[in-house]
Amino acid sequence: MTRFSLYTLIIFNIIFIDKLRSEKISFGKVTLPLGSVLVQENVKEEWEKARVNQQVFIDEKIKTLEKSRCEIKIDNKQILRIGENAVIHLESPEDGNNGISIESGHVWLSAKPGKGQKLRVRTPTGVAAIRGTVYGLDCTGNHSTYNVYEGSVDVTPFKDDGITLEDTSFSVQQGESFTLIKDFEEYKKEQQKAMEKYRAKEESDFERFKKQQSDRFEKYKTDQLKDFQKFKSGHFTRTSIDTEAGSQSAWVQWNRHRDTIGN
Repeated sequence: MTRFSLYTLIIFNIIFIDKLRSEKISFGKVTLPLGSVLVQENVKEEWEKARVNQQVFIDEKIKTLEKSRCEIKIDNKQILRIGENAVIHLESPEDGNNGISIESGHVWLSAKPGKGQKLRVRTPTGVAAIRGTVYGLDCTGNHSTYNVYEGSVDVTPFKDDGITLEDTSFSVQQGESFTLIKDFEEYKKEQQKAMEKYRAKEESDFERFKKQQSDRFEKYKTDQLKDFQKFKSGHFTRTSIDTEAGSQSAWVQWNRHRDTIGN
């Protein structure tokens, strides 16, 4: 390759990269990265540490490691918060609305009523659409739990293929907790693992957790389908939010505090 050809190639690459950057669609900005919060640009493979007030864009990914959290201001009406050990994909907009995809972990959505865009949140079990609500989402590859603190959330499950949406949605109202499960047997195993995890902690911590959860856990074992209804591609249950558990959750209390101080 001649010197002229090499020079031309370098200039072309610079122009191409600049063009990609200029065509990026803004999703929001990272207003509060706590701990190890990483961002992966859609044109790169490596992860880079998130900076305060860093702009993030559609098709990028955000990852939090252990004991880390992240707050993203989408616009003046919407806040997204991400808990530890999560990977979030900022999806391309559909019908002019923003979207995120989460494989597992915790997220918290705070959207004030008004003319803000709807925000679609995709999990392995379904898609939730919100506008003017506050809710927390806890999910794994097998289940998603939505705790709605204000407003309402419409949840549409995936069919068995995990791609096509069912033709029926569930409306989850303020004060309700809604859990959607793909494989109920796998869900019971997840609950068992949760108990075993707490057994590894100090005895006082486990006894407190055991007292709070024993009735619910025994119900899973002795009457597995009493609280869950079958729905085509999975199971679901609708209960009131467990306010006692929420009052002892550092994640819930942090988010509730952030919602009250204004962002």
